[in-house]
Amino acid sequence: MHPNLFLPRSSSSFEPINTAVVVGSITIASALAISFLVRYFEQQHPLDAVPGPPPVSFLLGNVMQSKGGLDSWHTTTAYPEPYLNWIQTYGGAVHYRELSSHFVLFSDPKALQHIMVSNAANYPRHALIRNFVADRLLGVGLLSSVGAHHDQQRKMLNPHFTPSQIKTFIPIFDEMATNACNTTLHNAALAGTPVDMLQFFRRLTLAAIGRTVFGFDFDQHPDTIAAYEQMNAPLPLWIQIGLLFVPKFSFLPLPQLRAVQHAQHDLRRVILAIIDAKRASTNTGDASDLLDLMLPHSTPQEALVHIMTFMAAGHDTTSTGLSWVFGLLASKPAIVARIRDEVARVTQAFGAINSWESVHALAFTTAVVQEALRYRTVVPTLMRRVVDCDDHVPMSDGSHVFLPKGTTVEHIPAAMHMNPRYWARPEEFIPERFLDGSPEWLADETLRGTKSHAFIFMPFSIGVGSCIGQKLAMKEMSVFTAMFLSRYEFALVPPVDLKPRFTMAVILPAKLVMTVSKVVEGSAPHGA
Repeated sequence: MHPNLFLPRSSSSFEPINTAVVVGSITIASALAISFLVRYFEQQHPLDAVPGPPPVSFLLGNVMQSKGGLDSWHTTTAYPEPYLNWIQTYGGAVHYRELSSHFVLFSDPKALQHIMVSNAANYPRHALIRNFVADRLLGVGLLSSVGAHHDQQRKMLNPHFTPSQIKTFIPIFDEMATNACNTTLHNAALAGTPVDMLQFFRRLTLAAIGRTVFGFDFDQHPDTIAAYEQMNAPLPLWIQIGLLFVPKFSFLPLPQLRAVQHAQHDLRRVILAIIDAKRASTNTGDASDLLDLMLPHSTPQEALVHIMTFMAAGHDTTSTGLSWVFGLLASKPAIVARIRDEVARVTQAFGAINSWESVHALAFTTAVVQEALRYRTVVPTLMRRVVDCDDHVPMSDGSHVFLPKGTTVEHIPAAMHMNPRYWARPEEFIPERFLDGSPEWLADETLRGTKSHAFIFMPFSIGVGSCIGQKLAMKEMSVFTAMFLSRYEFALVPPVDLKPRFTMAVILPAKLVMTVSKVVEGSAPHGA
């Protein structure tokens, strides 16, 4: 028999392991690894010329400040830190590092115009984020497409969000608000039962999406509501990180991911059935929802992805925006009284709040919604973008910031909206700052140096990547705010906790439970 080349010649011929050799080898390997990391992190980087906070960790960089700040807004860290402090300390372009990745946070309006409009093609959304969104929304849509594909989708969908189309949906919002007043809020007031306003607005705005986007009544299909809520249920932080940064992570056999996949399957089945029914219908009358308008120009799969996109982008943001409006107004009776006066005047002039013209006349109510979106920006961070080719970004002071290819660019509207460089008394809730020509508007205008607050106030982003349904969302929030506050008093149930809680995409009030009572004519609002 030939001797085995991989085994000792006999069972008794093992030589003792030299511990010193093993320890020495590990020490040398560790030293080499540390030496490599030291050289890597200490070498000059093209972005070192951009000012920014020093890394607080040799390996982690500033990640515990940036990501840790977001996660601790509802506990220990002041909103919207550390970003506001960085902007005030280092200026309109801030360089920082997360692990081995280098970021530049921009808040300079001219730079943002260049990145998000003038040269937007050079700044596509980060591929990892786009892949995550496409996986969650069952295909590539407005939030995950880039280049010519995105332009084509946007061009096809834009005509469906014009004022003439949005006008047709305002009576639906009026009807839904009236129904909610006569059922949920009436019953809560009668029984003295507190209302979870986060849940109330989630259900209400989901129903509005169903009616206006694809003609579906969620209230008649509780299983579909459950599937949608399951798909959007909060996930543990480690799973969120895996979904965002690990390719194919969503296919791992984890119970939480399986639940999401089952929910996606159920929603896909329901929506495709609606699409098939509409395509088979012989009714050629006027379109009653956005799906009717899309179908002549879309395949069933494309229509499915667009519906999922509108649900994801339009539901959470609108419901969260309304939650902040009502949470913030609970301690501001003078503002509530002014809204009621405006609603009474508009109702007298138009008969109801059920037309484009009547909602447009709610100037102060709309300003309140805008101020809530500034004061607590629903989507505090925009999708990160990556520099496709080397670029020199112009700044307002005439200088330029060099960005090498591969740099990750970030914009934090939450910090921009609280920056005293552009907003007078930003820490105060002042709706009048959005009333053109008011002293508060003029004070802000003086600071920003221009009449328009484009590239300074961006709750819906801006440019080709902006929210396509922002006008629809603003009308919806204005109608619901006007209708509910004109008929009911809302008071916070203690313990009150309105600190912002970051949930991967939006910031919610940590706790928003309120009692409801009918408005007594002639009485002052609660809190007065």
